[in-house]
Amino acid sequence: MSRYLLRRALHTVILLVVVTVVVFAMVTQAPGGPSILLDRNMGPEELARMRALLGLDQPVHVQYVRWLAQVLRGNLGVSYQAGLPVLEIILQMLPNTLLLSAASLALALVVAIPAGVLSAARPYSAVDHAVTTLCFFGISVPTFWYGLMLIVLFSIVLGWLPPGGMHTLGGERSALDVARHLVLPAVVLGTANMALFARYTRSATMAVLRQDYVRTARSKGLPERSVLYRHALRNALLTVVTVVGLQLPRLVGGAAITETVFAWPGMGSLAVRAAFERDYPMIMGITLVISAVVAASTLLVDVLYVYLDPRIRYD
Repeated sequence: MSRYLLRRALHTVILLVVVTVVVFAMVTQAPGGPSILLDRNMGPEELARMRALLGLDQPVHVQYVRWLAQVLRGNLGVSYQAGLPVLEIILQMLPNTLLLSAASLALALVVAIPAGVLSAARPYSAVDHAVTTLCFFGISVPTFWYGLMLIVLFSIVLGWLPPGGMHTLGGERSALDVARHLVLPAVVLGTANMALFARYTRSATMAVLRQDYVRTARSKGLPERSVLYRHALRNALLTVVTVVGLQLPRLVGGAAITETVFAWPGMGSLAVRAAFERDYPMIMGITLVISAVVAASTLLVDVLYVYLDPRIRYD
């Protein structure tokens, strides 16, 4: 296992270098430039001085090597727009995105796994058709429209939940206040995953229920609940864990739409602003951090395989 972890660490470093090279080339070669250089009051001499100050007058490969050297020293650069260290801004925003991602993932798993098992235990019944219909809705509904509809219903019509943000303006900052603001974005971000996890849980559980050891468990007179949750679900979870691992990049890095709709101060909304402003250091910093988080989460999924199926060995 230790040799496998070392190999994965080496592969992760190579992957991060490749990702940053590709993103850096795409960002710097895209039309336009940093928005701070678009000031119409800035003359040619001052514009040239600013480009030299930011290092934008150098070839792309020189700019990348300079950025990489900074990163190796633990410095992600300074944001063009905010004028603050990129790492400092990211460390302020990353916990908010991880909180939203964790809440949506927990909500999806808590709802999807029992729904998938129940649907598999009673295939082609009314319950199965209801779960399938809700899953198709969750997978197909557009996130932007879905979020706006929930805001209209629960914030404007019913007045139960705040429409956006992370704290009530002028109010006391408490965990309960954050939880109230978290409900709607977590539901929106978790709905698609909820539907996906339920479908995979249903399929995997139905396949396991046809195995001989499940028939043996039933022939021994074990209660159906015990057969489902103690014998079938544990093996079916291997498939679910794989799907969760594949969805983690979407949760961590793809929350931009949800965070924008609900004005949630996280990495997604920060990335959108950085892209509009062509804030190169911020874009590269976000890319590097999100790539590292995704690589770590996929490694965690691989380790979970060993726990769920002791037959798996990596050495």
